[in-house]
Amino acid sequence: MEPATHRPTPPAGLPRAVVFLLLAGALGYAVFLARFSASFAGGSDSSGYFNSARLLGAGLFHAPLRMPAGHPHPEFGLMAFQPLGFIADKNAPRMAPTYPIGLPLHLLAASWVAGWRHASTVVNILAALGTGALLWHLARRLQLSPGWAAAAVAWLWLCPLALFAALQPMSDHLALLWSLAALAAALRSGEHWRWSVLAGVAVSLAVLVRPTNVLLALPLVVALGWNYRGYLGLILGGLPGGIFFCYYNWRVYGGPLATGYGEVWSAFSASYASPNLAHFARWIPRLLTPFVGAALAVPFVRAARRRDFAVLGLWAVLLIGFYAFYYHSGETWWYLRFILPAFPVLILAALLVAQAGLARPGAPRWARAGLLVLLALGAGWQLRLARQLEVFDIAPGQAHYLEAANWAKEHLPPDSAVFCMQVSGALHFYTDLMVVRWDQVTPGRLPDLLAALAEEKRPVYAALYEFETPDAQSRMSGRWVRLTTVGETTFWRLADAPPKG
Repeated sequence: MEPATHRPTPPAGLPRAVVFLLLAGALGYAVFLARFSASFAGGSDSSGYFNSARLLGAGLFHAPLRMPAGHPHPEFGLMAFQPLGFIADKNAPRMAPTYPIGLPLHLLAASWVAGWRHASTVVNILAALGTGALLWHLARRLQLSPGWAAAAVAWLWLCPLALFAALQPMSDHLALLWSLAALAAALRSGEHWRWSVLAGVAVSLAVLVRPTNVLLALPLVVALGWNYRGYLGLILGGLPGGIFFCYYNWRVYGGPLATGYGEVWSAFSASYASPNLAHFARWIPRLLTPFVGAALAVPFVRAARRRDFAVLGLWAVLLIGFYAFYYHSGETWWYLRFILPAFPVLILAALLVAQAGLARPGAPRWARAGLLVLLALGAGWQLRLARQLEVFDIAPGQAHYLEAANWAKEHLPPDSAVFCMQVSGALHFYTDLMVVRWDQVTPGRLPDLLAALAEEKRPVYAALYEFETPDAQSRMSGRWVRLTTVGETTFWRLADAPPKG
C-alpha cells in the first residue's frame, strides 16, 4: 500500500463538450427517474418513513393512537390501533415510528420544496445524482480516464437494484450517498482538515439513515491514518448528528442506542453466511452484469495497492461480510439493497482491471473497441433485467395506496373505523380515519371492540388486499357487504356485528 502522504495527480480539466455531455446525461437520468418514480406512502416501509417525516414536521416524536375513548389502550390488543410502520407504546396510548430517522429528515426537507406528493422523488433524484458525482470523483482519483469514469457512473445508474431503490421511498440510495461522501471526504483529509469535518458530517448522516453504517469507522481510520487533526475534524463534524441520534433514540425508544427494530441480533447467525454468500454470488453478476467478475483480478492491479482503493475495498468487504450473517439478506434479489453501497467499489475494481489490461504492452488494438461493445451490451443487459424484475412497474402498484386512501376519504364518513392491515399506514398518512388492525385484535375481543365502536356511533368498514382477505374474513365474524374495489384494495361495510359473548 502506498504511504498516507501520497496524493494522486489531479485529473486534467475536461473539454467543454465532454462537460456538456456529462451534464446532459445527468439531466436525462433525473428526468428518467422522475418519470418512473413512486412517491407514495404505501406499504410498511414507505408509509412508515412518510408518517415519521410528518411527525417530525409537527415537532412530535410520537403519534397518538386513534382508538375508542374511555378504554385502556391495550384492552383490545396492544397493536390493535397501530398502523404498519409504527410500534405501540406499552405504557401510554401512543406509538412511535419503526424506522431510523435519516430518510424522514430528508423527506421533511424535500416536502418544504416539493410537497409531500413529490418529496421522495426529489430525495431520490438528488441522492442518485450525488452518488454519480461522487463515483466520478473517486474513479478519477483512482486514475481512471474520463471515459471509464463515465462508464462507472452509467453502470451504477442502470443497475436494476439501484433503480429499484431510486424509484420509491427507501433509504438505500441515501445510505449509498452518505457512505460514499464520508469515504471521499476522508480520503482528501490530508489536503485540508476541513475535508475531515465534511467526512464527520457525512458519516453521521449515513448512520442516521442506517445505523449499521457505523461500520464506516474502520475504513475512515485507515483513510485518516496518523492525521490527528483529521480525527478532530471528524469528531467535530459528526458530533451534532451523533448527539441527535442518541437524543432521538432516547426520547422515542428509551435508550441512546435503541432502535425501533427492537432486538435484532437473533436475526444474525453464522449459519446464514454460506447460503447468503451464495445468493450474493448468484445475483451480483446478474445485477452488475458478468463483466463485474473482472473485479476478482483487482489485487493484481497496481492501482489497487493505493491507500485510496484499500479504503474503499475495506468498506465493501466489511459491508458484504456483515450482511452475510443476516437472515433476510438471502430472501430475494432486492435484499441485496443492504450491500448496495459496496456496488460502486466492485464497479471501480472491474474498470481498474480493464484499464490496466488495455494499458499492457502488447494489448491488441481491437481490445478497447471490444470492451466498449461489452459495456454497451451490459447496459442493455441491465435494462432488460430491470424490466424482467418489474422495476419500472413500481409506481403503478404503489399508486393504488393513494387511490384507496382518496376513495376512503371521499366516500367513508370521517368518523369511520376501518379494519385493515396492508393499507393501514397509507390510511393513517392520507386520512384521519381510525385504523384498526384486524390481525392484531386480541382473539375473542372483537365483539367488545365493535360494541365500543357502536357506542361512539362509528360506522365500521374494512379495506383489504386480496392476499389478506381470507384470513381477515375468518377472524372478523359478522356480515360484511362488499362495496367496491379500488386498485388492489377491496372495501367492505359491516352490516351486522357478531353478538357479544
